[in-house]
Amino acid sequence: MKYPIYPLLFVGLLLLFLSACDEKGKPNAASNPAVGEKASAIFRALQAEDYDAALAQYDEGFFKTQSPQVWRDKLEALQAERGSPREWHLRRSQTDTRVSGIFFLHEYTTVHDGYKRLHHLMTFLWPVNEKEIRLLGHKITPWQVGEE
Repeated sequence: MKYPIYPLLFVGLLLLFLSACDEKGKPNAASNPAVGEKASAIFRALQAEDYDAALAQYDEGFFKTQSPQVWRDKLEALQAERGSPREWHLRRSQTDTRVSGIFFLHEYTTVHDGYKRLHHLMTFLWPVNEKEIRLLGHKITPWQVGEE
């Protein structure tokens, strides 16, 4: 054998890795449509002011630190101040694989009445040996002046 196989194996593995990455070379978490659909279901429910449908998307573990009613009140107060979300955009995404499953960290921007905006940092888990993705965390903060 004139040429060693190791350089070819390395190049093949590198190409395989890069094909699973986005244009910046980071793993493409947004490629899992179920995660985006879960987030969109929440934003569509908020757009329709259907808080029960929005709350149904959260994992019950989310409500261990605050009751569903407290979270509902927070969502209603934000919408009273900003209006219903008219559109939403995924700004960043990241994945982290653990023994318990794959965690997806998504940052969304929502645009409300008068172009008021909010940041949504959402943590999803796709548990090992389960088919449903869970929403474990959701932090909402106002858009800061000067942000893109």
